[in-house]
Amino acid sequence: MGLVIERASLLNALSLVQGIVERRTTVPILGHVLIEPDGGGLKLSATDLEVGIRTEVPCKSGKDKNLTLNARKLFEIVREVEGEEVKLESLDGDWVELKCGRAKFKMMGLDPRSFPAMPSPNAAKAEGPVARKTARADLNIPASVLAAMIDKTIFAVSPDEARYNLSGVLVESAGSNKVRMVATDSHRLALVERDADGFKIEHGVIVPRKGLQELRKLLEQSGEDDTKLSLDGQLAYLKRGATEVSMRLVEGEFPDYRGVLPKSSRHQIAVGRDALLNAIKRVSILSHERYHGIKFSLSAGTLTVSSTNAEMGEATESIEVDFKGDEFAIGFNGNYLRDALGVIPGDSEVELGLSDDASPGVVKTPADSAFTYVVMPMRL
Repeated sequence: MGLVIERASLLNALSLVQGIVERRTTVPILGHVLIEPDGGGLKLSATDLEVGIRTEVPCKSGKDKNLTLNARKLFEIVREVEGEEVKLESLDGDWVELKCGRAKFKMMGLDPRSFPAMPSPNAAKAEGPVARKTARADLNIPASVLAAMIDKTIFAVSPDEARYNLSGVLVESAGSNKVRMVATDSHRLALVERDADGFKIEHGVIVPRKGLQELRKLLEQSGEDDTKLSLDGQLAYLKRGATEVSMRLVEGEFPDYRGVLPKSSRHQIAVGRDALLNAIKRVSILSHERYHGIKFSLSAGTLTVSSTNAEMGEATESIEVDFKGDEFAIGFNGNYLRDALGVIPGDSEVELGLSDDASPGVVKTPADSAFTYVVMPMRL
């Protein structure tokens, strides 16, 4: 009889679930979306075994068995076809016919019984190093606040998969009714705190980067009301409307980041965020393409941002600042500074904490006193 789904609703759901799917996988079923008729709707699920997403869409009419289709191809088809409704119908074997408007496609699916189980709250009960020390904690917080916390930390997560304990963002209690999120790749560190009534977790947990990316997409689509992120044993999950994202937490100990945070800096330099960011962008054009090194040179009343590349040339730009100390210079990775300044509101002021050419630099802003960014210097 087939399934009839409003194209716009199906496209919106597929745009969420296909983000989980790996572009290259040795397990073909992980490239598919599971489609399950459920009363008057459809459940769409995708997983890479570590992160899973399930969402529901209304189904206008029809009945059919469970089926799977390549998630990315299905998304592309539904995005490109013209018509108000999509019809899916099972054929012999695992073949599926899709019709929309005047277009018709015949796609090969896989046996839905081979689709793996999603990470679920039941998995949190499994024994393991994280499960033994982590009781359930619920983070109740406005969706926009959680989204901003993710934005201000996720860019500092290490891309090196071998350093698994740095492959996510630490979520922990920060005193009474506060939540703290921290990320580091050992070259820089981003930390942000927010109020969170009733949140208390005995040990911090590491939420994987990919799972947070999917959470961020969901938060963006789901309005401004409060949301609940549950941390339960080895699992984190969040449900918004008809969509739920679940993920396995990263096992391992997050490094003791507190020792990296400078207690004080010799110089506190106030500078406009936009002026500094634009200067870094401009001089970075001629920085080394691999190391992205730029130099801050401080003299009376002036911060000079510069870059030198033996093969390309050099660039400098000066900004007026209130500085009266001895002249000194310090090098940084320009991309690291751009990432931090990019999450600070425009037209705001930035406070640079600098001591000498061998000490970490600190970026803060009065626009968000609970955000701290620490970046290690470079030898140039």
